[in-house]
Amino acid sequence: METAEEPYAYASDSSASHTGADAPASNPGAAAGARKRKAPAATARKPRKQQAQEPIQIPVYYGRTKEFYGVQGDDLVDSSYISPGVKDCAHVIGQLPLQPQSMSLVDLQLWIFKLFRLHPETQALSIKGFIKQRKTDLFDDFEPGWYMEYCPWDTRYFQTDKCWSAFANKLKRKRNATQKFMLYAECSEIKHYGILLKAVHDDYSQLARVVFPGTKCLTTSNFRFLRLVEDLSMTPKEIIAYLAEHYGEQMNPPEAWRARQKALEREFGIFYDSHNFAPRLLKDITCKTPWGFVDIKDAEVAGCSNFRVLHRIFWAFGQCVQAFNHCRPVLCIKGTPLCGKYQEVLLTAIALDANGYSIPVACAVVEGETEESWMWFLRNLEQAVRHPSDVCIIHDYKRELIDAIEDFLSSDQQQWRKVESRWCMEHLAEDFFAYFGDKNLVLMFKKLCQQRRLNKFVKIWKELDELTTKYTSEREGGPSEEMQQELVQHDEADLEAQSPCNRPDSVDSEEEGDHANENEGKVTKFSDWIRLKPMEKRSLVHDTKGARYGIMGADISNIYKNDPVLKGITCLPLSAIVEVTFLRLVEHFKNTSAAANEAIGNPSMNFPERVQDDMNSKMEKSKMHRVICLDTKNRNVFQEKQFRNFTVQSRQKNEVVHLKSESISKFGESTIQESATCSCNKPQLLHRPCTHVIAVCCQIGVSTATYMSPYYSLAYLGSIWSGKFDEYKISQGYRNITPFECNTTTWIPDKMLECGLPVFVTSDCLETVADESEQQHNTGNGSTEDNQGTTTRTEEPNEI
Repeated sequence: METAEEPYAYASDSSASHTGADAPASNPGAAAGARKRKAPAATARKPRKQQAQEPIQIPVYYGRTKEFYGVQGDDLVDSSYISPGVKDCAHVIGQLPLQPQSMSLVDLQLWIFKLFRLHPETQALSIKGFIKQRKTDLFDDFEPGWYMEYCPWDTRYFQTDKCWSAFANKLKRKRNATQKFMLYAECSEIKHYGILLKAVHDDYSQLARVVFPGTKCLTTSNFRFLRLVEDLSMTPKEIIAYLAEHYGEQMNPPEAWRARQKALEREFGIFYDSHNFAPRLLKDITCKTPWGFVDIKDAEVAGCSNFRVLHRIFWAFGQCVQAFNHCRPVLCIKGTPLCGKYQEVLLTAIALDANGYSIPVACAVVEGETEESWMWFLRNLEQAVRHPSDVCIIHDYKRELIDAIEDFLSSDQQQWRKVESRWCMEHLAEDFFAYFGDKNLVLMFKKLCQQRRLNKFVKIWKELDELTTKYTSEREGGPSEEMQQELVQHDEADLEAQSPCNRPDSVDSEEEGDHANENEGKVTKFSDWIRLKPMEKRSLVHDTKGARYGIMGADISNIYKNDPVLKGITCLPLSAIVEVTFLRLVEHFKNTSAAANEAIGNPSMNFPERVQDDMNSKMEKSKMHRVICLDTKNRNVFQEKQFRNFTVQSRQKNEVVHLKSESISKFGESTIQESATCSCNKPQLLHRPCTHVIAVCCQIGVSTATYMSPYYSLAYLGSIWSGKFDEYKISQGYRNITPFECNTTTWIPDKMLECGLPVFVTSDCLETVADESEQQHNTGNGSTEDNQGTTTRTEEPNEI
């Protein structure tokens, strides 16, 4: 493979022009009275005109499988004195935009980024140069050209600006010198550059990509920034303060962000390589764990049978799947964008134990929150996760997610017995705040969603209508106070017809989550805004059969910021997300299991810690109640069911408690199942006794645990955290992969998902959204079609 040869350069020296007349010779013997002559004015010298130089073209080689430091100049090009052969290295010709002697090392790196259309935050780029020179005699026309081939290549490694400057100075055109030079570049993306080009559309362009201001961290740093890896939740401001205090490094927020990315890649591997590491790591984990589940959706690169573009990956660790069997049958699914180099989204299904501790049952990384990707996630979740009871899914109020769940619930291929859909109160409150913009109203709205008594629910509803009517009128400069009062009085007439106690629990005639119809009529009050949102989806008091178990979504609203397993993982490479969550689960299960076993061995503990505290406070409150038994002599017996009714006097209220005993036959054995209901509605919604049921239990001498759901028991708590992780340590060998190894699948990321960096560029200034770690990059989560038009799975999900 021939290189571009630099032509002879004869830089003619421009001679300085001499001007001015000769001055007369000085005569020391001249008469004293002679008049002195003035010296002529000095003529200003014209500046030397820069000689125009032809642009320098440098061949850049890439793609050789040999180690970077082992590649020599003769390995890249064919020479006459070595055995001819096909060099397994490709090259591109690039024209330097500036004179090389005026370029810094960072300029060179940015030039390489543009040449190969790399992501502008690539950290693993290594560059070295080769040059050979031969002095020649201008009058010697008989020197054969092949003499140049015998000159050795001089190798330079560009670790600092000084190293690059020394090399660049040799590229200047010199008199009587023949030169050849070339660069060799290497990083993960460059190794597969030709394959990446095949995997994207022809019109792919990176012109809209933004390069971080402050390129200090593109060069080699003397610090490993270990603290930036240990604490993934550090914000750029905290990073700046830490580096200034401990290392004396002064950085701006973009440089701090880049330093953290560089530290993460040094610790966990490159973002690009992580898409190849993650499937192998999950294979290593799930093959050792029963009930583990992995599914991959990818597409083959045309003409490269061993390379596949990774679009989606789903995984569920066996220990978490088994733990969910003893948790309340509620799964909270959340999605959040990743803030790395690729515009991907992390989807998570989370369960809660009796103490409210979260368990990430399943995770997935997809191209975006589209209806198709959510449906794919739900299908895999159904295959991976089992539960003996009906499952309730609590999810965000997003159109794509709502549509996917509606299709999922109506499908004939459903494997779960029954699935209920509920909305996350916190996300619905965000939508409420986006419309009304008042925090006090948001607090009242949350109070409405969590209300367990229907009469209080109706009362708060009326207050919200009045306050939102007043708020919208003031915001829009609407009618006067007298007119507002008339409107409120007019609305109260038909409020009973509109109120939730007289409306059906679901709106069958209107599509769930139909955002498009919300603004057809003018929204002047809360009832107008909420009219298209079914009651059972958002209200606890209307929760059918207590499917929520009292979980409204507040427990998992900040799951990616506060959870001990998922905290800060959105900034990690894909394989690091798998590795970090697994290692954190090992520690989390170990600590929580120890606490659960301690509670089980404590004779004073009848329930898990938080449940026990709640029961103790209810026990004290129940002492103020008075119990009246209505049918102590005659019990209602119907179809092997026994009912006992009680009236409990609490302050000025009377609540009715029903105790039911039912005989259930299962596998030839008959068992008695006890249950309790109360007119306060709390036992039905929370599946745990209220103060009125506790008062009845104390009156008739029955343990309160009789009417407590088993999911709140110590036995179930111990079973949740009994999973063993210790024997499944992660082997770091999953990173030792030869990319071009025969019969080995290599996964590469979708280059179309490369995202711009977390900055906004305006005409006046540049503002970063990396100032706070919670402001993650989100340039839009629209759907991205598969590059090849069709997608294929790798292997069967359980066998990958």
